[in-house]
Amino acid sequence: MRYHSHVMVSLCIGAAAAAYTHLPFTASYTAGVVIGSLLPDIDEPKSYVGRRSFGMANKVKEAFGHRGMTHSLVVWGAIAAIVIGESSSPFSLGFVLGYLFHILEDFLSVQGVPLLWPFQTKKYKLPLYRTGSIIEKLLFYSSFALFIYIGTEHQLFYEWVKSLSFHR
Repeated sequence: MRYHSHVMVSLCIGAAAAAYTHLPFTASYTAGVVIGSLLPDIDEPKSYVGRRSFGMANKVKEAFGHRGMTHSLVVWGAIAAIVIGESSSPFSLGFVLGYLFHILEDFLSVQGVPLLWPFQTKKYKLPLYRTGSIIEKLLFYSSFALFIYIGTEHQLFYEWVKSLSFHR
């Protein structure tokens, strides 16, 4: 999945999670979702985040390959424990969720993801789309429409703008 699709699909799922739970749909939460949704691709130097990693993506890809360690639920769990253990701020919650959403989104690709790495290198998948395909474009646009609907229907955008207020 391309970076803009990861961002949009993750924002849509993140908005739905906020609409139906007590998660705060704030600017901090959405920033966390966006950053978290991009970070697993630090293992691909040509990815959006990889091109901005000051060479770190090359080292990660060399050591673990693309869609390796950074796409594991085991590694996600460790990251979640560390991040949430340090702070359960809206940003931290959004970051952990965005990272998880990325893994789940790539699970739906024909390439799959090694969900149980380092215990198992098998790539699991529910092959719904190929990166850059018409199905991915459909996922992007339907997620965008659903994001707007959820945000409007549940007044999430009002909550988001209110979170930017400097007058508390």
